[in-house]
Amino acid sequence: MTDQETPTPAEPNAETESAAQVDEDLLQLYSQIQLVQDERDQIKDQLLRTMADFQNFRKRVLDEKKQIEERANEKFVVELLPVLDNFERALQVVENGGDPAAFIEGVKAIDRQLRLVLESQRVQRVPSLGQPFDPEVHEALAMVESVEQEDGTVIDEIEAGYKLGDRIIRPARVRVSKKP
Repeated sequence: MTDQETPTPAEPNAETESAAQVDEDLLQLYSQIQLVQDERDQIKDQLLRTMADFQNFRKRVLDEKKQIEERANEKFVVELLPVLDNFERALQVVENGGDPAAFIEGVKAIDRQLRLVLESQRVQRVPSLGQPFDPEVHEALAMVESVEQEDGTVIDEIEAGYKLGDRIIRPARVRVSKKP
């Protein structure tokens, strides 16, 4: 055989090594992508579970809040029922031709009883008469000229105001003095 016909052993060339390296790099990248996708899927699943847990918690809290409100209302109504019973008794006295003076005393006793129930719930009347007008606790319905009172003094209470604890639940409706 001649030199030209003799096969020469294959020499590793740069192209085959480079292709092998690229294949290896691609396999590594694919493996990393798969790991990241798996991690993403786990985080997504965890997020969905957390969202569901939060919605269940929110529903549970709203239900508990509703039950607490109902129990508080029930307690208040139970305290008011004796007042209602006494009103019914007072009306029966009038319907049966009872003494008007006794009826008036009975209504006064019911008024005291109702005020005690309201105080037990921390409801207090807002003082108004003779006080300086305060828009936080008073609602001025009219201005009345007065030489006897200082300007801006509450001279008449049309409707009492009330507060629950420190919060005004109904402002007092008043008439306020102004200088002529």
